[in-house]
Amino acid sequence: MERKTRWSGFVPLAITVLVIGALGAMTLGALAAGLTGDEILQKVDDAAASLDKGSLISVVQFDNVYADGTNASNVFAGMGKKEEGKPDQSLIYFEKPDDVAGTIFLSVKPQGKDARMWLFLPSLGEHGMYKELVANQQKQSFAGSMLSFKDMGNRSYADKYSAKLMGEETLTIGDEHRVCYVLDLTARPGADADYPSAKAWVDKESFLMLKSEDYNESGKLERTMDILSLTTFDGQLLASKMLLGNALDNSSTTITFVKRQRPKNQIPDSVFDPNNLATFDPTAYGLNN
Repeated sequence: MERKTRWSGFVPLAITVLVIGALGAMTLGALAAGLTGDEILQKVDDAAASLDKGSLISVVQFDNVYADGTNASNVFAGMGKKEEGKPDQSLIYFEKPDDVAGTIFLSVKPQGKDARMWLFLPSLGEHGMYKELVANQQKQSFAGSMLSFKDMGNRSYADKYSAKLMGEETLTIGDEHRVCYVLDLTARPGADADYPSAKAWVDKESFLMLKSEDYNESGKLERTMDILSLTTFDGQLLASKMLLGNALDNSSTTITFVKRQRPKNQIPDSVFDPNNLATFDPTAYGLNN
């Protein structure tokens, strides 16, 4: 049974980058730092974009717990490529469980345009079949998780939300204490935002979003994002494990980043051609071994 839940725009990667901990006291020190809420939110986007430059390979595990108490796990291998002046490209290869292994999700986002997305299903037809996902399909659950296909293919906040800086808090994640900007977010008129309002905690040093809360049209808390542990990659602070939760039905997705690496050579553009999905070889990139 397909789980058609949605998750707000506050998400990593192909996956990458968000977070939480115990709350400290609110202060107004951030108000004197000279940055506006909108400028801080733009820096969140900029920090994520700097990580995405060039080619990146990752392996991620999703552990889903559904409202009825059942659970399921998936392992994905992700490949991304971002070059100046070219479309942002990402491919996600389903490794586990066996009944979906070989399925591929592809996203190609030209600059200034919406992403185009495809799903390759190896079990259909003699050589498998791919189909392009239309707008309403992009909002459906990705592999039964708290993320949608659209979330997996696109991460940006500053164009969807205006931000008001409220102050600072210190969050504790594991044995780390991180001072954060606290932002109140409001969806911009006409923007394709999943929720009308939200709250975000942004690390002052790295501009990594460490925590988020999404509120529905009735003003009730609906979605949460909590980071369980942190790591560094290419000198940047990132999540190594994060928890996405539905406050209304107690369903959740725990995302564990098993591996991140830069390939020796840039990933060829041909990998991100939907016409080539049937011949994609994961072992050529050290995946599915």
